[in-house]
Amino acid sequence: MSKKAGKAISNELTVIGDSVPNVLELLSAKLTELKTVTECSYKTGGKLDGFGDIRQQTQVENLIRAFSSVQGKEEAYHKSAKALGKITYPAFSVSGGNTEAWLHDIKLRMAVIEHADTKAALEALTEEGKKFLTEKDQYAIYLQKASAKIAELGLSK
Repeated sequence: MSKKAGKAISNELTVIGDSVPNVLELLSAKLTELKTVTECSYKTGGKLDGFGDIRQQTQVENLIRAFSSVQGKEEAYHKSAKALGKITYPAFSVSGGNTEAWLHDIKLRMAVIEHADTKAALEALTEEGKKFLTEKDQYAIYLQKASAKIAELGLSK
């Protein structure tokens, strides 16, 4: 979870107090607010020489290294073309994509990783918080869910 998101949740917890059901409700709302990040819009094949398939990468620092490699190769490519006296030359490409495409794909993968981390942290907090619910709290939550479901099904009078 990002520091900014963590601080926002911390501030909201201060406002709602120490009621476990209220905290669980807040965590549930935060989970619902999380935007789904899809991995279907990659622009490259994902396989970057020396780094493997970035779509399988789970470490942000490795993605940073991968992009620094792409940038370094592009810089060296243009420098070499200039040193060879070439005014026009083919556009830079590495492992099936240009720098912009790799930037897009690496940012997308980072977003997927960060989204998964935030979601996992919120889910873990929710599960931990459920352990502190009293029987009365559990009963109240059940009644609330049952009433909502009955209303949704059109079974209420």
